[in-house]
Amino acid sequence: MLRGRPEPPPSPTAYPSLDDPYTLADKPPGVAFYQPKESFFLPYALLAGMRWAADRLVLSFTTDEVIVEGRGLHEVYARLAEHRVSRICEQGERYETTSQESVYVRRIRRVPHGETEGAGEDLFRRVNTEPE
Repeated sequence: MLRGRPEPPPSPTAYPSLDDPYTLADKPPGVAFYQPKESFFLPYALLAGMRWAADRLVLSFTTDEVIVEGRGLHEVYARLAEHRVSRICEQGERYETTSQESVYVRRIRRVPHGETEGAGEDLFRRVNTEPE
């Protein structure tokens, strides 16, 4: 053992800033979804498909559907298709009108397949049939 003060244990990773709606990485194993008081991770290996329409993005995993609502989500959709997105952060409705960013994530919802089967599919159908 070396003399002097012992090194402090590594600090846990800080909760991500809400300033960045998503984060890119080279070959991440999956996507970490951050909501205000919780987070969850789903690996790309379980991603079965995606659907994007206007202000909604539906990610269909084998275990869950994740519904992302916001603006500028086509950019996130394209990066997810390349498996480059490592994190998506819910930014909430509070600052949406003042944000000047092209991408803004208003809400993230996780729907396990066993709870309400096809909730994302129904949502996607409603988005595509709503008048503009």
